[in-house]
Amino acid sequence: MCFNGFKVELSANTFTAYVQDMPDNRGLRALREQLQPDWFLHWRAGKVYGIPKVNVSQLTQSFGKPVELKCDEHLQLLADRINSALPDIFYQYSVFRFKPFTFLAQKEELVSSIATKIKDLPSLISAFKIKPKFALEAKLVELRHEETFIGLFLRLETRWEILASLSDLQNAGVNLQDLYVVRRQPQPGQRRLVGKISHICEGTVNLLESFDGITSINEDEVWLEGSKTSFVRCLKTLLGDNYDVFESERFIQEANFLTGPALDNILTRMETFLAKKSPMQLAPNLSAYVKGRIEAVNDDSYQTVISASPVEYCFDAARTKRSLYAWSGIEKYGPFSREIFSKKSPEILVIFPDTVQGAVENFLKSFRDGISIKKKVFQDGIEYWEENSKYSGGFAKIFGLVNPKLTLRQIPWLNSKQKPPAVAYREAVAQVLEKTMPDAAIVIVLDEHARLPDSENPYLQSKALLLMAGIPVQGIRASTLGQSRYSLQYTLQNLSVALYAKMNGLPWTVDHDLTISDELVIGIGNCELSGSRFFERQRFVGITTVFRGDGNYLLGNLSQECSYSEYPNILKTSTVSILQDIKRRNGWQPGDTIRLVFHAARPFKNLDVADIVAQCVAEVGEEQNIEFAFLTVSHEHPFTLLDKSQQGISLKDGAKKGQLAPQRGIIVQLGRYTRLLCTNGPALVKMARSPLPTPLLIHLHPQSTYRDLTYLSEQVLKFTSLSWRSLLPASKPVTIYYSELIAELLARLRNIRDWSPALLNIKLRASKWFL
Repeated sequence: MCFNGFKVELSANTFTAYVQDMPDNRGLRALREQLQPDWFLHWRAGKVYGIPKVNVSQLTQSFGKPVELKCDEHLQLLADRINSALPDIFYQYSVFRFKPFTFLAQKEELVSSIATKIKDLPSLISAFKIKPKFALEAKLVELRHEETFIGLFLRLETRWEILASLSDLQNAGVNLQDLYVVRRQPQPGQRRLVGKISHICEGTVNLLESFDGITSINEDEVWLEGSKTSFVRCLKTLLGDNYDVFESERFIQEANFLTGPALDNILTRMETFLAKKSPMQLAPNLSAYVKGRIEAVNDDSYQTVISASPVEYCFDAARTKRSLYAWSGIEKYGPFSREIFSKKSPEILVIFPDTVQGAVENFLKSFRDGISIKKKVFQDGIEYWEENSKYSGGFAKIFGLVNPKLTLRQIPWLNSKQKPPAVAYREAVAQVLEKTMPDAAIVIVLDEHARLPDSENPYLQSKALLLMAGIPVQGIRASTLGQSRYSLQYTLQNLSVALYAKMNGLPWTVDHDLTISDELVIGIGNCELSGSRFFERQRFVGITTVFRGDGNYLLGNLSQECSYSEYPNILKTSTVSILQDIKRRNGWQPGDTIRLVFHAARPFKNLDVADIVAQCVAEVGEEQNIEFAFLTVSHEHPFTLLDKSQQGISLKDGAKKGQLAPQRGIIVQLGRYTRLLCTNGPALVKMARSPLPTPLLIHLHPQSTYRDLTYLSEQVLKFTSLSWRSLLPASKPVTIYYSELIAELLARLRNIRDWSPALLNIKLRASKWFL
């Protein structure tokens, strides 16, 4: 197992630095400007450490007192010094960012390559650029206990740019409203992002919102931001029917940089380049050498790499009914909550346009009764047909329901051409709710209506009204109804699992040996509701999801809406309330040992969420023995793993998918409190050209009192198997994934008139309404 990084070796055990007291780092920037370009400065624990960039005899300014420092006690200082030296090594490249040091490829540019494959493209396409982007960052690594060293890691992504004038784009028919503009040449200390476009008039870009209160800016000073949103809107207008062809070719071009074999080749070339540039002069008496790829290996004395056991799905409380595959277990045993599910005869409302009535009726028949797919079998010289359907039983039989009722409500589409689809759906839902309160709803929309803006979207309008009535909703596009029977069986598997979960059913849990009184796994997330990227206007809602240790979903909670400055107090109040609720519900007794594991996606800027959560735990669990762990779980990091022994899985066309991708369940120690967890193995990679999967970075907060990172990492793996949105594992645990789904829906539902999320904390608190 190897990393996307290179080991750095130092030429000596000590080095000379210069030290000066500085109680806090607020004056560091001014000091750096004063001492440029001769000195590298690093602040830590009330001291500023300076390392000369030039020979001591050539210094024009003095700083601090000289001290001799041990390298192994100041590795972070040296890693930062390496990062500061990288621009000098790659001086011939266009620097995009300094932290982490990021530069653009000189020769490769994807759009120009794509343009050679498609005829008659408009000339404006030449102003769109996609270039490989290389980020190099020195980080500390501790693959074995107390054996820390510096690694230099390479992260490869793509940089998107739009270098066309805004007037030219507007004249070509592109609607630029609500897209963002960035400065062409930002000055030192100046933000690149300027603001959101309102309209363009006579060379002036008028802004809806911006940093620093700017209301307009000259068109010649800005470019359109090269975001995927901007690319999609511009290229759909410019390319028309050729847009899908362009996207397919872009995917092929990106695969030349992002697949496992492509990344491995680039790493080999980078290793050769860095070796030639060695040694790097870090201090007058210290150099650094790049010494090959970092490998994670085990030996008799220490295990750096662990392979977790495959996750077993469980379908009864005693954990005796198990399966390695979710659907096989449901078909054999029924869902986990089969015996205790309270809605044995649910009523399911189905809303659909009458133009697809026949297709809807056939689809619902297959959903309710199952699909029969026969395959020809030869045995002992006899030919016969055998049932081969993956959805043969139907919703009622598979999930142990009794006469579920499907209530159909047509939208008279052909007779209401003058009525907007959102209005027609909303009125139909309102009329149904006057007569009945179903247990769930299926809303079917035409594909062209599914793509309408949120405020005009019939599915979102229906969903908002139904959720406010406490009814979970499942959406389906009309094109899904016409799938082949082979594809439809898998669609119905996912639909039935999600719908059952939305009605408070529990499809499955995971294997869990509870040796303490209670264990809870709690996801801490948040949603920015305003849609603004400008701090002053942002409004936040805290999102908390609570599970038992076996994955049994207990509740979801939304905090009240607040500003950034109000968020810490709101988070604390909300967390204390949830823990008290769980304490009462689960009957915690004095002296019980309770384990509370918190998952958060990423640190909130300038806010220690773990510290707030620890205070809440201490307040609620005074009478209990609380084992507390706070994990940051994220894909946003510079590390990648490659398994050189993984040859991939052969596909029908002869290509191989998942080459060099580690198996699902591989856990690699990265530091004392940090692990990498592979959640997408070769079998879960979709195509041969799919990028090499990024492992999850799991970081345990040092304030935690429960510190078994192997157990906690395996638990994260199990929680990736608990997504009831699909039968396949998710790439991240549901504690994080569900919060993201909730955040996405809340942001969209906010655009619906009269929407209120109040009932989500009451009637739908235990429902997985967001699936």
